[in-house]
Amino acid sequence: MRNLYLVQASNTYVGRGFKAAYLPYAVALLAACAFEDEKIKNEYCFKRFIFTREITDEAVQSLENPAVIGFSNYIWNTQYNLVLAEKVKKAYPDCIIIFGGHNVPPDNSFLEKYPFIDYLVHGEGEEAFKALLLEFCKDEKDFSSISNISYRVNATENKKTETEILCRLDYPSPYLNGWFDSIFEENPDMQLDAIIETSRGCPRRCAYCDWGCNSSKIRFFPTERVLAEIDWMSEHGVKFIWGADSNFGAAERDLEIVDYLIEKREKTGYPERLRINYAMNNPQRVFEISTKLEKYGLSKEGATLSFQSLDPTVLENIGRKNMSMEKFSELLKLYTEAGITTYSEIIAGLPGETYESFCRGIGKLLEAGQHRLITVYNCELLPNSPMAQPEYMKKHGIRTAEIDVLLAHSAVDEEVREKTIYVIGSNSLSTEDWIACNVFTCMEESLHHHGILKYIAIYLHYEKGLSYEDIYNMVIRYAKKNPDSVLRPAYDYLYSYYKAISQEKPIELWSHPVFGDVTWQTKKVAHLMTIIRLDEFYWEIKKSMRYLGVEDDMIEELIKFQKTMLKLPFKNHFASEFNYDWDGYFNSILSGTYKPLENRKIRIRVDNEKHQTNWKDYALEAVWFGVNGITINPGIKTEYI
Repeated sequence: MRNLYLVQASNTYVGRGFKAAYLPYAVALLAACAFEDEKIKNEYCFKRFIFTREITDEAVQSLENPAVIGFSNYIWNTQYNLVLAEKVKKAYPDCIIIFGGHNVPPDNSFLEKYPFIDYLVHGEGEEAFKALLLEFCKDEKDFSSISNISYRVNATENKKTETEILCRLDYPSPYLNGWFDSIFEENPDMQLDAIIETSRGCPRRCAYCDWGCNSSKIRFFPTERVLAEIDWMSEHGVKFIWGADSNFGAAERDLEIVDYLIEKREKTGYPERLRINYAMNNPQRVFEISTKLEKYGLSKEGATLSFQSLDPTVLENIGRKNMSMEKFSELLKLYTEAGITTYSEIIAGLPGETYESFCRGIGKLLEAGQHRLITVYNCELLPNSPMAQPEYMKKHGIRTAEIDVLLAHSAVDEEVREKTIYVIGSNSLSTEDWIACNVFTCMEESLHHHGILKYIAIYLHYEKGLSYEDIYNMVIRYAKKNPDSVLRPAYDYLYSYYKAISQEKPIELWSHPVFGDVTWQTKKVAHLMTIIRLDEFYWEIKKSMRYLGVEDDMIEELIKFQKTMLKLPFKNHFASEFNYDWDGYFNSILSGTYKPLENRKIRIRVDNEKHQTNWKDYALEAVWFGVNGITINPGIKTEYI
C-alpha cells in the first residue's frame, strides 16, 4: 500500500500554563472525502497529519516511506511547507508532493519556481485531490481530465487544466468520521481548537479578498451534519471554534445553529467561545444571533460592523458597498442598548486612500459612536485575489513589500519564518504616508480603545469641537516634537517597525519583561509603554488641554475620572468623588444620546471581582485575555451625593 501524509501546520499559541493549536480541518476534509472511495481505501494507508510546526528534519525522519504528501498552504504556513517539502523530496525522490490551498497562485508559477512540487490544486480541493490519488494508481496516467490542477507534463513543460466551479458540499465530515481521534489521544495536554464550516462561497468580489473567487453563490453544508459536528466538538471539550463561513447570518437556519451551540454550551460547558464572520445583508438576523451569543458568553469579540474604508473612491476601486453612516449609528445604538459589544474593521493601504482620508474614516467611525474597537488590518496581497492580478496592480500603481509574518503570543519558530506581501503604497498613497497610517492607528487603538485617553478625547470632541483624527494627530505630533515625552519611545518603535517593513528589512515584535515573556501586537505597544508611566503621561496631557482652553478644575476632574475608569493593577476597592456627573455624561454619549455635563456631585466606587496585582497579570488578563481585550473598569458603581 502507498503511505499517505497530510500537512496543515499551524502555529502553537502559548499562554500561561497552556498551549493551543487548530485541528487540521482542511486536509482532514480531503482525507475524509478521498477515503470514502473503496479503491483509495485499498491502495493507500493514511499515516498521520502534521498539524503543528514540527522541526522539519525531525518531521522527515518520522516519515515511513511516503508515497504521497499533500500540503495545505496559507499565509501562516507556506514557507514551512516549502522547506519541509524540499527536504522530503531530497530524502524520498519518488514521493509525490501536492500543494493546494489559498496561497497557491492561480497559475503554474509554483511548479516553475519549486522543482520539488509535482502537482498543484487550485481552489476547492476535495474532488481534485481524490482524482489525483486515483490517477496515481493507474498504469497509464492521464491528468488532463482532472479539473483545477497544474502538473508537470515533462521536464520542461507544465500544464494547467480547466477551472471548474464545484457545487457539491455533501462531503463526509472529518470530525464525525474519526479523523481527529488520534490527535486527541496523542496530545492530551494541548488545547485543540476547531474550525466549523456551515457554508461556502461569497456573493461579494472585494478586490483585496479571494473568498468570492471560487464561487459567488453561497452553498450550504447539510444542517444535520453541522449540528452533529457541534455535538462532537462539545463532547471532545473544544474550547474555541473559528467559524469559516464568509456570511454567517445570511440564512435563516443560522439561528437554529446558534441555538444548538448555546444548548450544548449549557449542557457541557463547551464550546467556551467562537469567532464568526457575519453577513452584511441581514442586520436584523445578525443582531438576533449576536444577542444570543452575548447573553450566553459565547461571543469572542462581539458583532462585526465593518467598512474596510469610508472613502467613496476607495470603495469603487475595491468593488465594495457599505451601509450609510446613519444606518451604522442606528445599529450601534441598537447593540449598545442590548448590551452587545461591537467592533469595526478598516484596511490600511487600499488603492485610492490617502493619509487624510484614512484618518478621516476612523474619525467618522468614532463620531458615529464606535468607541469600543476599530480594528485596522494592513492590506495583504493574496495571490488569488483580483488585487493581485498584474492589470489591477498596474492600474492603481500598487507597491508591495514582502515581510516576515510575526504572530504575537505564539511560539516562535526559529527554523522557518513565514512571508506575506503588504501593499505599502499606490497612486494615491506614498509609502511614507502608509507608515504614518499605521502609526496613527496603533496610537489611536492603544490610547482610545484601550482606555488611556478615551474619555478625554470624547470630551474634547464634544465640548471643544475637535475631530477625533485631529486629537490623535496632535498626540502624535507632540510625541515627535518632544524627545523626552512619554509617547516618544512608542512612536519611535512604531515608525521604525513600519519603516523596516516598507524597506523589507528584518522586523521583531515588541516585548518587555515586566509584562511577561511574550511578544505583543504593535496595536498594543503604545498602551503598554504608557500605562506604566501613566501619571507622567497625564501631566503632559494637562498642558495640551490648557492650550485647548480647558479650565484647570475641569482638567483635574476629567483626568481623575479617566484614571478611575481604567482597570489598573494595584488599585481596587476604592471610591472617587467628583463635582460633575462624568459618568452620566459619558454614558449618554456612548449610548447615542448626548446630554450636557451636569454640575452634580457623584461618588464612583470601584470593586472588581477579578483584579490583577502585578503588571504581568494585567498585560495577560486585561490586555490579551480580557473580555474583548478592553481595559476599562467593569466593576464601578455611581452614587449621587
